[in-house]
Amino acid sequence: MKLFFTRSSLFLSSLFFLCYHSFSQCGTAPTTGTITIGTGTNIVNSYYPGTANAASGTTTLTVGTRDARGNATALSNGDMIFIIQMQGADINTSNNDSYGDGVAGGNASGYLSSNLVAGQYEYNIVTGFNSGTITVQYPLANSYYARTFSAATGTQSFQVVRVRRYYNLTIDAGRSITAPAWNGSTGGVIVLEAANQITLNGTIDASGLGFRGGGGKYFDGADLGNTNGSGTITNNDLRWNSAVTTAANQTGGAKGEGIAGTPIYYRANGATVTTTNGTLEGYIGGAMGRAAPGNAGGGGTDGDPGSNQYNPGGGGGGNGGAGGKGGSGWDGGSANPNTYNTGGFGGAAFAEASLQRLVLGGGGGAGTSNNSLLNNGQNLYEHLSSGASGGGIVIIRAKSYSGSGSVLANGAAATDIQQSGVTDAAGGGGAGGTIIVVTNEAGGTIAGTISAQANGGKGGNMETWFAHGPGGGGGGGFVVSNVIANASIFVNGGANGLTRTGSQNGTLNNVYNAASGSVGKKTILTGPVGFFGPSVNGSHCGVLPVTLYSWKGVFNNDKTYLNWQTDAGFNFSHYVVERSTDGRHFSSLGQVMASVSNALVQQYAYTDAQPASGINYYRLKMVDKDGQFTYSAIITIRTNVKAFEITVSPNPFTDHVVIALQSNSEEPVQFRLYNSDGTLVWRKTGFVTAGNNAQYYNDLQFLPKGVYILKVNKKETVAEYKLIKQ
Repeated sequence: MKLFFTRSSLFLSSLFFLCYHSFSQCGTAPTTGTITIGTGTNIVNSYYPGTANAASGTTTLTVGTRDARGNATALSNGDMIFIIQMQGADINTSNNDSYGDGVAGGNASGYLSSNLVAGQYEYNIVTGFNSGTITVQYPLANSYYARTFSAATGTQSFQVVRVRRYYNLTIDAGRSITAPAWNGSTGGVIVLEAANQITLNGTIDASGLGFRGGGGKYFDGADLGNTNGSGTITNNDLRWNSAVTTAANQTGGAKGEGIAGTPIYYRANGATVTTTNGTLEGYIGGAMGRAAPGNAGGGGTDGDPGSNQYNPGGGGGGNGGAGGKGGSGWDGGSANPNTYNTGGFGGAAFAEASLQRLVLGGGGGAGTSNNSLLNNGQNLYEHLSSGASGGGIVIIRAKSYSGSGSVLANGAAATDIQQSGVTDAAGGGGAGGTIIVVTNEAGGTIAGTISAQANGGKGGNMETWFAHGPGGGGGGGFVVSNVIANASIFVNGGANGLTRTGSQNGTLNNVYNAASGSVGKKTILTGPVGFFGPSVNGSHCGVLPVTLYSWKGVFNNDKTYLNWQTDAGFNFSHYVVERSTDGRHFSSLGQVMASVSNALVQQYAYTDAQPASGINYYRLKMVDKDGQFTYSAIITIRTNVKAFEITVSPNPFTDHVVIALQSNSEEPVQFRLYNSDGTLVWRKTGFVTAGNNAQYYNDLQFLPKGVYILKVNKKETVAEYKLIKQ
């Protein structure tokens, strides 16, 4: 049961209201009273870790003991709960640039679309709670998974949050609501509901409460018998097991924590020690090295693994935007950042971020450390090289809002290396978290100047020497609101750290190949955000209708073949395929009914057997069971095919593009987007068939405004196209 919003487009940053719904009640909300947060910092939610899988369509959840760090109120009948899958993403584990997303070329980072369950959530109502079993009123809309890491399978985790419900809630200036930090099982999430009004003059703060940074770890160099899984560790390696799993692997920086797992070495936000997570490596193929799993930042790969002495920085975590790369390592004194350009890659942006998928900000990766051991043998400073924690998740729904307070889910900044004698690399910043602040009923009022921040955290400086690796900045977060003005929402990428130039006492101004995090993603809604009651489970709590993942077409053999992918969706009825010859006046070609499959990704196809000569414009009308509908982006197909030609629309663009390619052969193609500085900022791999192809991409919100060059490679042919982001 996720959130429903009135829609006219799923693909624009501003979503326009069509009509109001009847906002049916999810459980019993308070009808009178005002609660005032007038003292200190308060935790109002209770948290339970999921301990066994729960299948969609069932009505029970198995959970562990309530987290004592949360509110002491235990679950009882009638309570509203929020169920969320915190981790669950497969990664390609190759020791090359296909690591993470499986795409060769570019950064070794990201995750696979297969078995991607992280971020799924729903609301429900408790009807029974006994001996760790929660019984809910409505059948589960999603399946939830709890799985401990093994060498063959990654981590999956979910939690259940008791939602605090109010009639009126007031948070005074200087006071706040927060949550316990994510600890691998629970925490990091704030969920509030008010039947009438929230007056916010203080803060609701989940900053630094998300996925944890990779833990800084002192190593004096790989020993005899070290291995990357197929040979000895080199400075070209992207991942290998920690020294806990393979004792001789005494080198490298730890990857951060994210949707794909928890590294064996991590640092909790604000901690002054690095924690070793028992014997659980945390990532298949190893938790060390510069490849970035999921939205977590990569750790440094030392330029000299045998001594671990060159100290590259850790990469920043990702969420709405990707994390920045960690800085280069020391090269013996010439201070050339390209000698050992082996800082951790930044964590990937979570492309699925939407009202249907919410994740914590990714933790930054750790820099490498070999100088934190004191003369007396004590190791007090290895944690200084740790990555930082990402921001948490905040979800707030009320009829009306007032006040001038702030909602915060910023990523934490990595520690600056300032301790005398410690000349180690710095870690990456944590990514901004996720914030949803919405009205939940027609007729609500919005007054005041509430703001939201889900900024990425800054990468750490390396200040005690020169030409040692600073950390990459954390990516910006993800914010959705129909309450907060666009100008008052901030999802900036975190700045990269710096190192000194020229000497130990040189100016602290050297980027040294470290990169800032990318700007995050924000969505401005118009109209109330209620629960959608799907007929599939009779729920008054609700889930979102369908989300379109891809939308493509190709002209071949005098026909146009259209294909699209969506999530499973709820309360969804059918698609109407529409065509136009002028891009303005559309007519229906045919109808495709919604799939009844429970697969996470649904595949659809339609063939236009008689396309018009010249240019054909296609769109999908996506219709819910109650008659509401929204349109997809328009793709353009030409029936006159040239050898190899591309066009891109819209241009200028805001958050999505449709790339039309004419080809006289079937070939894989590589899409690469470069900013005005020549930096690669986006990449995809596709496939074109002989004919006219159109491919839709809606993951460009993170890019700042400016001029970009799209390069499309097909075999030895390269086509370029100038684009403007506005």
